[in-house]
Amino acid sequence: MAPLQKRAFYGLIFGIAWTIAIVVVFILKGGATAFDTDQAFRLIMDGIWIGGLIVYLVLFYPILRKPNLVDERDKLIYDRSPRIQWLSVILMLVAWVIGLTEGFRGQGVPAVFLYVMFFTILCVSAIAQCIGILVGYWRMNRDG
Repeated sequence: MAPLQKRAFYGLIFGIAWTIAIVVVFILKGGATAFDTDQAFRLIMDGIWIGGLIVYLVLFYPILRKPNLVDERDKLIYDRSPRIQWLSVILMLVAWVIGLTEGFRGQGVPAVFLYVMFFTILCVSAIAQCIGILVGYWRMNRDG
């Protein structure tokens, strides 16, 4: 398994665990209403989100800066992974926009959902990048 592929696999596992942790903490601490009113809750969630992004930085930054760890194939796969990443982000934005406009039609969307939407998009983006890399390796091995 190539170093980039290993990191994408670990990133996918971490991303799924990270997302589950965010959802569980968010629900157990009281959801959107509590997030909007409780500063300690917001700081806990910010810490989880920022910590997860740092893990992704630690996972992928070194591999792209050390030329002896990646070859042209790895760079090509990494450069193509944003296709899946952007498609996932756009689909998630569509889901949020439709859900929020239908759920709050005529009332106005509470600002707290903008924060939740933003951090959901960050999670989806990170996980989708890992999936894009893994799909790239799968296609490369399948097509030869």
